[in-house]
Amino acid sequence: MGKLTILLLLSVAIVLGNANAELEEQEAEDDRPCSDGWTEFNSRYFKYVSTPKTWVDAEKYCISLGGNLASVHSAGEYDAIKRLVSTSAGGDPATWIGGTDIYQDRTWFWSDGTSFDYTNWNSGEPNNAGREPCIVTNWPGGNQWNDIRCENTYPSVCSRRR
Repeated sequence: MGKLTILLLLSVAIVLGNANAELEEQEAEDDRPCSDGWTEFNSRYFKYVSTPKTWVDAEKYCISLGGNLASVHSAGEYDAIKRLVSTSAGGDPATWIGGTDIYQDRTWFWSDGTSFDYTNWNSGEPNNAGREPCIVTNWPGGNQWNDIRCENTYPSVCSRRR
């Protein structure tokens, strides 16, 4: 093997080693506590707010913290939010997240403006029993999502970008 080949192989090994170390560092960052009660997961921070509020008041509070009610874009994020709620609340109370169809029935969107690209509805939901334009998670009977009246009061989960 020539010196150039050995040098090239060593360079590749160093680059791959650094990439692997960065990946391990990213995985170690996932789901870890951050300052001021925020928990990091996949480039976002999440915070459980135990004070029951209406959906609108919960959203306004999250905005005051620099975020919005949490949007959910994958099963991994949903599991991270459920763990955060369970750990913070010592159980699984119904909890506001940022989904709503308040502007057009059955057209769901996230209050942070991101794509509504993941759902985890309880069986038979959303059923719009009456007018139910807001989403809670940890709904009894499946511990998934339920559409419900925004005037109800529940704890909430806020999220913000890094």
